[in-house]
Amino acid sequence: MSGASWEYGDVVVRREVLKGHPWVGFPTYVVEDSEDLLAVYLAEGSTLAYARWPFDRWVHPWRTAGHTHWSGHGKLMLHRPGDRYSVDVFWSGPDRTFSGWYLNLQDPFRRWERGFDTLDHELDFWVPADGGWVVKDAEMFEHRVAEERYTDEEAAEVRATGREIVAMLESGDHWWDPAWATWAPPEQWVAAAVPPDWATAR
Repeated sequence: MSGASWEYGDVVVRREVLKGHPWVGFPTYVVEDSEDLLAVYLAEGSTLAYARWPFDRWVHPWRTAGHTHWSGHGKLMLHRPGDRYSVDVFWSGPDRTFSGWYLNLQDPFRRWERGFDTLDHELDFWVPADGGWVVKDAEMFEHRVAEERYTDEEAAEVRATGREIVAMLESGDHWWDPAWATWAPPEQWVAAAVPPDWATAR
């Protein structure tokens, strides 16, 4: 259902899909759903659900580490249609101090009736609140390419996205609104769970 749209406060499922199979899913609250932006919030303590996995390899690293719930402060995820990355907003400490922007390389999001699908690409960029930026997990990404998690064409697209992000960061011309750094979730947006059929719903 490519035309699905949601209202503020709706709970929708974010799924990662690898090789055509759901990999991991978690519930998110809709903050904004407009023509230009899909912003969703993952609340602290929300369930991380893992689907039955048909492969002997490529097990999700969160599953391997035994992560069953999202820990720490919740995070806000900003998606532009067609972008091959999201901009995730992180906070830290008891006062929920803004700590930085996390540019998470992933597939462009694809809607379905109760959520959206994507796939994390390992390669990321961290833009701390006090300035500058760093590349994260570049070696891990190349390791994933070597183990054939991505095709050569997919890997080339990820690298191209990385170069685009470097050019953006070097120019200082960020598209996202810095006011998101001060955003706070409503108190009633507590830990949520995914529906039982999250992995099979279309």
